[in-house]
Amino acid sequence: MNDHTWALVERLTDRLDGHSTLPVEQRRVLQILKISEEAGEAAEAVIGALGQNPRKGFSHTWDDVQAEVCDVITTGMVALRRLSPDAAAVFTRHLTRIAERDLSETSQPVPESTPSPFMGTAPFYRRYRSGLPAPAVQLLARSVADVEEPTLLDLGSGTGQVPLALHTVFAQVDMVEPDAGMVAEAKRLVPYLEGPGQTVRLHHMGAEDFTPPSETWRAHLVTICRAFHWIDQDTLLQRLEKWAAPQAAIAVMGDKSLWSLDNSWAKALRLLIQSFLGDDRRAGSSGLFNPHGRPYADVLTESAFSDVQEYRFEEQREWTPYQVIGYLSSTSFASRAVFGDKWRAFERQALRLLIEHCDEGTGLLTEDNTFTVLLAYRP
Repeated sequence: MNDHTWALVERLTDRLDGHSTLPVEQRRVLQILKISEEAGEAAEAVIGALGQNPRKGFSHTWDDVQAEVCDVITTGMVALRRLSPDAAAVFTRHLTRIAERDLSETSQPVPESTPSPFMGTAPFYRRYRSGLPAPAVQLLARSVADVEEPTLLDLGSGTGQVPLALHTVFAQVDMVEPDAGMVAEAKRLVPYLEGPGQTVRLHHMGAEDFTPPSETWRAHLVTICRAFHWIDQDTLLQRLEKWAAPQAAIAVMGDKSLWSLDNSWAKALRLLIQSFLGDDRRAGSSGLFNPHGRPYADVLTESAFSDVQEYRFEEQREWTPYQVIGYLSSTSFASRAVFGDKWRAFERQALRLLIEHCDEGTGLLTEDNTFTVLLAYRP
């Protein structure tokens, strides 16, 4: 955006302020709230352009959508101008940071030494995967409350959601991840995770292949989030007997994926995926998903960490149709690599299906899920 654009924004802001009798702080708050209003009108225009408005059918054109998106941008620019007299410079600096983050070499595909079921999913994983619920974070932090300078070992770290939630609690954080693309994304987190006196290490390898950084190193909390089914569980738990401190907790945790949810829209989406890829759940572009079969609590109970406590946290999440598509792009069962040249056709049909299932009032999809944490200790 050039100087002329921002000059127009400044004139528009001054004109609006000249007609308002509200205090400055209230104008700022209302302007930011108006962004949501304009975004809602853009969403309504998309639904109308796709002919999915249940009462009006094709009520908008794509030119209308463009106009509504321009209104969202303009409203956001005015809000930024009200927040900062140097809005143009603030926007330029922020856009530059985004470009450095998302257009840097680390965002490019990273060659894999062995095929990964998550090939090409890492950028979507970072953006669209849900983090840990706040009560789960608090539970995990309490497990090391009595430990001075504790160490976290996060296995199957993905792009780093668990360390991002917990890093302030730990003096040392070791992240272990086999997928090269995930590692490239996680590397960008490391500078943000390291505070004074903290050490963060990233290990590109499978959980079973991890080697502690020193002979005296011990983990006080081991976390495995949404990844236990990818791991040789018995081998790992045997190795954790040596890696984990005597009072360490092993946290195996996760929730249902969109593949296994019972929500009507998720079931309809799964059927659509199966119509393209077959009935069996995929695990990357060249394999099928083969779960271990034993309940995780039983696996832990039969290990050295047999004192198992289960915690369940109910969650309700809201998605836009485009966020659901982003989430699917992060999975092993419905990534773009799995669909190959069928992706565009699937994406079009999936968006129509999801829009049809959106709540009429909010334009969103609701997901009811349970985040489960199994904390296992030595007896």
